[in-house]
Amino acid sequence: MFRLGHEKIKYIIEQLDRAIENHQIWFQNVNRSLACRVPCKPVDLLPDAHRNCEFGKWYYRLDDEILLRHDGFNAIEKEHHHMHNLATQLLIECQDTTVSKIDKYDQFSKSVERLRMQIMSLQRELQDSLFNVDSLTSARTRSGMLTELRRQHELVKRSAFTCSIAMMDFDHFKQINDKHGHQEGDMVLKSVIRYILDSIRPFDMVFRYGGEEFLLCLPGTDLITANCAVERLRSGIENLIISGITKTEMRITASFGMTALSNEIFIEESIHRADQALYHAKTTGRNRLIAWENMNAGLIET
Repeated sequence: MFRLGHEKIKYIIEQLDRAIENHQIWFQNVNRSLACRVPCKPVDLLPDAHRNCEFGKWYYRLDDEILLRHDGFNAIEKEHHHMHNLATQLLIECQDTTVSKIDKYDQFSKSVERLRMQIMSLQRELQDSLFNVDSLTSARTRSGMLTELRRQHELVKRSAFTCSIAMMDFDHFKQINDKHGHQEGDMVLKSVIRYILDSIRPFDMVFRYGGEEFLLCLPGTDLITANCAVERLRSGIENLIISGITKTEMRITASFGMTALSNEIFIEESIHRADQALYHAKTTGRNRLIAWENMNAGLIET
């Protein structure tokens, strides 16, 4: 899942669609040159032909930092370069009818197919992100939340894998809307969730649970480690200065309720426990983090 804004994902998908179309045209032209001895484009015979085809121009000029770190995106480069090398060799050898090119053409065809599969995989992931990312905050939507949490729960049940979740709710958010308006309230949501996404690990997840309530999933994290991580987020939000649309500076705090996933209960019960801990945090002062385990062990001062 890409942590990109909704509009950014749409733009990349549109660009990728055009690049795929151009790649298909290039492949057809190469096949025409090989089958009918039609002169190929001079650029296809250059050592850097992979950078000068229409797909390569899109691929190598893309400067989005998140996409550039993505394994699926980076895997395309090696296959794309390999495919062009094979194409260049075939086009050159095509001028010599005494050279057998069957094996090399088979390699070329397989490389084209591998590249096509890699591009389609990236395309599907971008499309999944588009439909499963909240357009305002860039957090994941609730639609795929249970599926992902059940996947993490299965890992917990099968091994010593740990995972913690935290429910988060903004404190006195209605006052922001009442005082500054809903547009400024949206800016607060957007700014805080962007801060969280920039602060957590790449494989951590943030879901918009509903309204101003969000769920954080921290895979491979026990309760003690998760407590430190979420407490850093809580403190960071408290000290965050948010510049609104009208350049008004705003501050807000958030309350958190946390629990560790257990192999003894369903994931829905774990969410309920985190929600109970959140409610306790809200009713005992706000701007605090409470773990369900500590709350029920009597370790929380009220």
